[in-house]
Order: sequence, then C-alpha cells, then structure tokens
Amino acid sequence: MSTGITERAARPDKPRSAFCVALGGTITSLVLLLMFMATAFPALDYAIPTYAGFLMVVVIVEAGSGWALVTYCACALLCPLLTPDYEATLLFILFMGYYPILYVFLNRIKNSVLRMTVKLIVFNAAVLAYAAVFKFVFTSVDLMEGMESFGKWAEPALLGLANIFFIFYDQVLGMLIKKYIGWFRKKVLKRK
Repeated sequence: MSTGITERAARPDKPRSAFCVALGGTITSLVLLLMFMATAFPALDYAIPTYAGFLMVVVIVEAGSGWALVTYCACALLCPLLTPDYEATLLFILFMGYYPILYVFLNRIKNSVLRMTVKLIVFNAAVLAYAAVFKFVFTSVDLMEGMESFGKWAEPALLGLANIFFIFYDQVLGMLIKKYIGWFRKKVLKRK
C-alpha cells in the first residue's frame, strides 16, 4: 500500500533549521509525556509506544527524515532516563519509535510481496530482540506469563498473533499518514 508520501512531495520548500529544532523538541516532549503516561495506564503498555511512534511521521513530513532520525534518537536516549515504564520504553526503542521513519523508505520498494516480506523481517527481528532484551533486563518477570495452557505452542502462537497485529498496524499507519497529509496538514495547519 503506497501512502504517496515522499519528502519532496510532503515539503517542497526546505524548512529552516530553527523550525526543525523546535519541532523536534516539541515532538520529543510529547513522546516523553506519552511514555510517562504508560505508567498511569499500564493496560496501554503496547498502545502508547505506538501512538508515540506515530509522532515521528509529523517530523518526517514537516522537517525530513534526517530530523526525524535525530528526534527518534533523542527520544530513545531520554525515555529510559525519564520514564518509569521500561517495557513500553523498550518497545518504543526497539520498534515503534523508528518504524514510522523506516516505513516511508520501505514503501519505496515497488514489488508489494518483496516490500511486505522486508517489513515482516524487520518486525520479527525487532520482536526477537525485544524478547531477548526483556529476558535479560526483567529477570524476575516472565514474558510468557499466562500462556502456560498453550504449552510448547505458546511462543509460536504469540509470534503469529504479533505478526497479524503488525500487518494491521502497517495498514493503519499508512492510512494515518494519508490522513495527516491530506486532511490535518491542509485543514488544520493550513499547509500545502
């Protein structure tokens, strides 16, 4: 699914550095606020990093991929220091924070099967890294808690469900990008 977003199409004129720094700082603050809210709403451990990651789309559209990457790095450095929910922070750092930036580049792959294959490889590598880091950092917490009834099929079942979620997330991310560029940017921000 193509979103029609390219850096040139999204921002035909190059924004000033002061604007990019201010936007990056504002988005970093919003990401930190959202990630801090994961502590107040523990049921949203997986949803909040997803929302925080979408904010990177604003930076890539308005300032460019370089500024979006710098903003992600700032968030990735500050989140473990300032937010107490390490599970949500880990999810943001290992996938949800950078995937919207990567999404724009991966959608440039013309072959849809190859594009989705690469996306699934990136996602599964991130999930496996998340599981490995989770076991290392949270030694007293079992990632598979509550899945005992599935026996040896618990991990493959969880990975399968995660892949289904990712395919849905990828489609929704594309729709949100289109909505941001086609409606919010034009109607609310009054930008072409």
